[in-house]
Amino acid sequence: MEPDVAGVLKQFESIKKHANQLYQNLEKAINIEPSSINLLAVRSYHEEVESLVEDFKNAKTLFDTIKYKQKFDTYLRDIEITERIDSLGSGKQKALLRKLDIECDKAIGVLESIATPLSKADLDKLTSLRKELEKLSGILDINYERNFLEAITEYEKEDYLASALISSRVIIYALGQIPRKKDEEKVKFLQEKGIIEKGRKDVHESIIKASRKARNFFSHDIKVFPTSSEALSLLSDAMGILEKVSKVLKEEEIEK
Repeated sequence: MEPDVAGVLKQFESIKKHANQLYQNLEKAINIEPSSINLLAVRSYHEEVESLVEDFKNAKTLFDTIKYKQKFDTYLRDIEITERIDSLGSGKQKALLRKLDIECDKAIGVLESIATPLSKADLDKLTSLRKELEKLSGILDINYERNFLEAITEYEKEDYLASALISSRVIIYALGQIPRKKDEEKVKFLQEKGIIEKGRKDVHESIIKASRKARNFFSHDIKVFPTSSEALSLLSDAMGILEKVSKVLKEEEIEK
């Protein structure tokens, strides 16, 4: 099976970020305690450098598979540790990290060019949703966050069905945390608690529609496939409901 371009791109981005951080740490260590840098490098950094080189080799294997399928010419150099890693001084470790940075840059440039980019509007919306999710961190169960971020990842990969289905289960489970049985009764409960203004029919209707869509539209009709706008709409609906559930949980915590 051909590797996922977006997934491999993220691997190289992660390696580059970590390599840059390690390089900066070595630089700081040299400036602070130059006499003890060899000891610092051996004890604190050599295992991380070795691990990064292995991560790069694995990512390069996937990159070469994509290269064969896509028929582009970019060549990534092999990066090997030819000496015992714990015998490398800070200079050699920094050189390895610079090589990793350069080769990752090459891979990132190519993979970004062949990955289907999202529109700026979509990117802005996903960024906004991530920020909203961060605000709820610590209030909601960690599995809400895991599922919601997975739904975003699937959207970024243009797998709108997977994204919609994951968003739907977030909506269904979240609504299940609101007291009362039927959706109309749940909305009434939110109104009674002051979480939804009684005059906000638009909010009322959006919750009902999101619930029906999550329970019926994509889950029960095998012929239906969501468009990008429908999948993004479900992500937004899921976030809106998570915000309301977080307020319900806060209320319960206060009442204890």
